[in-house]
Amino acid sequence: MEAYLYLLVKAIIVMLDVDFHSPDFYPECGITYVIIGARYMNKWVFIKHKRRKSYELPAGHIDEEEDTDTAAQRELQEETGAKKYKIVCISTYTVRENNKLRAGRLYYADIEIMGGARDEKEIDDIILSDSLPARLGFHHVQRVLFNYLQKYLSGRINSAREDTL
Repeated sequence: MEAYLYLLVKAIIVMLDVDFHSPDFYPECGITYVIIGARYMNKWVFIKHKRRKSYELPAGHIDEEEDTDTAAQRELQEETGAKKYKIVCISTYTVRENNKLRAGRLYYADIEIMGGARDEKEIDDIILSDSLPARLGFHHVQRVLFNYLQKYLSGRINSAREDTL
């Protein structure tokens, strides 16, 4: 019971504020990760992370020698096995959690061909879905990003860079 109350109190105390900016916006805190909302056969692609045992949008940290576009392409290929796709940066976003600011870039990808090699050490499974899976990792942020992706896909947001990768 104590553990449950601790987690409940911790969830209430953690305050997240997610803001969306133009794709070329570069915040003072820098950009440390990329997240890709990918679709294949008109379904959203979610990966199941082995260590966290939850479903997530494909994502990852930016390696030292990479720019965000290269990192997004690498993560999409490593985590989903995407071989042929179109990908575009649709937003830079910032997350303020307990007064600490972090930032990432949000991409949208339309996968035409899958079947390439995946990172089997990190990725346990891939599912295709019309909506968010029940067992969602980083659910506070992923829900907000997923809603933004849906608005982008429906044409209610048009903030993508003109140059598709």
